[in-house]
Amino acid sequence: MRRLGLFLTGLALLASGCKREADKMQGFDAIIPLPVHVEEGRGNFDLMPGAGVMANDSSLNFEANWLRSFLKSGDANATTQIWLEIKDLHDSLGDEGYVLEVSGEGVHISARSAAGVFYGIQSLRQLLPTEVEKDGLLGPARIPQGRIIDKPRFQWRGLLLDCCRHFMEKDFVLRYIDLLAMQKMNRFHWHLTEDQGWRIEIKKYPLLTEVGAWRTEADGSRYGGFYTQDEIREVVAYAAQRHIEVIPEIEMPGHSVAALAAYPELSCTGGPFAVETNWGVFKDIYCAGNEKVFEFMEAVLSEVTELFPSQYIHVGGDEAPRYRWENCGKCQARMKAEGLKEEAQLQTYFIARVSEFLEAKGKKIIGWDEILEGGLMEGATVQSWRGMEGAVEAVSHGHDAIVSPTSHAYFDYPVRSIDVEKVYSFNPVPEGIGADLEHRILGGECNMWSERAPQHLVDQKLYPRILAMAEVFWTPLHRKDYGAFSARLQNFYPRLDALGVDYGPEQEAVRIRNVIDGRMRVIAEIIPGQKGTELHYSLVDTEGSTLLEGSTADRIRIAIGRDALLSVDARLKAGATVEKLDRSYSIHRALGIAPSYKQPFSQNYPAAGNMALADGVHGSLHFRDGNWQGFEGIDMDVSFDLGEMDSIRYVGASFHQSAPSWIFMPQRVEISLISEGGRIVAFNYAENKTNHPDKNDQIETIYLKTRGVKARVVRV
Repeated sequence: MRRLGLFLTGLALLASGCKREADKMQGFDAIIPLPVHVEEGRGNFDLMPGAGVMANDSSLNFEANWLRSFLKSGDANATTQIWLEIKDLHDSLGDEGYVLEVSGEGVHISARSAAGVFYGIQSLRQLLPTEVEKDGLLGPARIPQGRIIDKPRFQWRGLLLDCCRHFMEKDFVLRYIDLLAMQKMNRFHWHLTEDQGWRIEIKKYPLLTEVGAWRTEADGSRYGGFYTQDEIREVVAYAAQRHIEVIPEIEMPGHSVAALAAYPELSCTGGPFAVETNWGVFKDIYCAGNEKVFEFMEAVLSEVTELFPSQYIHVGGDEAPRYRWENCGKCQARMKAEGLKEEAQLQTYFIARVSEFLEAKGKKIIGWDEILEGGLMEGATVQSWRGMEGAVEAVSHGHDAIVSPTSHAYFDYPVRSIDVEKVYSFNPVPEGIGADLEHRILGGECNMWSERAPQHLVDQKLYPRILAMAEVFWTPLHRKDYGAFSARLQNFYPRLDALGVDYGPEQEAVRIRNVIDGRMRVIAEIIPGQKGTELHYSLVDTEGSTLLEGSTADRIRIAIGRDALLSVDARLKAGATVEKLDRSYSIHRALGIAPSYKQPFSQNYPAAGNMALADGVHGSLHFRDGNWQGFEGIDMDVSFDLGEMDSIRYVGASFHQSAPSWIFMPQRVEISLISEGGRIVAFNYAENKTNHPDKNDQIETIYLKTRGVKARVVRV
């Protein structure tokens, strides 16, 4: 969900010369998310193996049976030590609040609803030894006496899981339902259709899964999968028992290439299409002027609404390029007939027709914040992802909003961009919203997009960050404290170990800080991101000779005086690699010389700021590596003053293209060398020969070779 139109550049000028042990007893302060109110009692209570569980209402049958199964206490005649009660508690606790009391007699959990009781059980779970997660209660468990009075801050506490870019097995989805329940999350946003795969069986349109669910990878292999309607019913029912509502997302009008591959007549051009194998934003979307598209959408959504009892259906609405509509006779005719002046209004027309259909079936729609652009239909909820502005605009016009901004909630982003502390700092209520509108912020979601996160990497992406977000959604602001949360997090890792969660680091596993040391040397300082990280490093020159290698748990400084590749492999002591960094260095005459910018670089891609183009560090094929500087909608024009006339052998300027992410090479590059008197002594230019539609990430370097021409200023 990222649309850009810019180019990224780097420059080089060359002169001629853990293992954690579980605590024996957990306290109230170990619970994540932190409860609203805790009263510590005196003494402890010993919960015995085979402890009986009693419920006072048949609506609690699942909760009682879940707890018995968790404790492995199946003896119907066991002495009751845990009481579950539906009880008329104070209205302020709502339907998800609960009271948990531990006394000398046992454990009492009471709430106004089964959901509240279930959340109380999850808090009790965290008071028990972590061994219970695997083996049940095999011996007496000592838990502290006291009382918890608790309720959530927000009603919407969710996770988006993208099962389209990479398919996630049904059992994996069920596992995540369980993990969400442990942290009192209550929404599972299931992203089911995309350019790269259609994942939901639709009986009326079998080609959606016969064709649209599969793609041919670069190596010729067939990749994909989908969920049958029976599997979807199973997931929905499993989640409902755990008080999690499953929200399906059926993308429209964009992100629809997989559907168009199956039914190309739904496009503006008629195709043909293949299911996409690359990530990004693509021009071909549903044709808004074709009545068959709306027949298709209504038939699809009729089956979707039968499968999902949720109040909401997510219709996407994001990243829908309108290029095809601008050049489509049917779409232009539709705009004329409806009196629409711009294509953004045509998208509103599209979403409004779908919304009216779903409203007739008793459903409400959610859309990404782009649905605001052409005017918003009544009753729509906005999910704000491009910052918080969409949420502010939505609530100011009387609409509800869900927040999941890229700045804090996109867990596909590397932890160096969004670490645990940054997640914890997030406030879902945007600044500038009056108290009278805060109720329209329903809550938020953490988004797990899967372009670069197949199933086996999802744990490392989500954990431990999702634990911080669970507390953001549940715990009131006045109770939040990052230092205290961090301490509880350390205590929580053994529980994740017991559950087999392959969590990643809390913050950037390794950082490399570069310092220019004199004219022709860079000092690379390698810094472990957190305690317990081992760093394995090597420095290899351009001839392939190893200059240095070793390992350390502490920071280390490495001097680089020639072109070389520095590789660092960071590992948590208890596990495998969690991050690998490669940094390519060029040692050149302009090291440490800040260029003069005629046009400002993009603040979305600043790299190292004013020093980025002369810090000796190359960008990689991953354009988000922090080493590419971008220019958006304007020309790049930079000059380097070397301070004196010097002999220059050549100048190199490198550029990045990632067409699906709307990042392109410049059309033309001009490089000139200028004498002290302002005279151009050497000049060269290159026209771009890179094929813009090429979907592969690529780097091109433009050189001006001069054979030692003397100059003072270099301009690119």
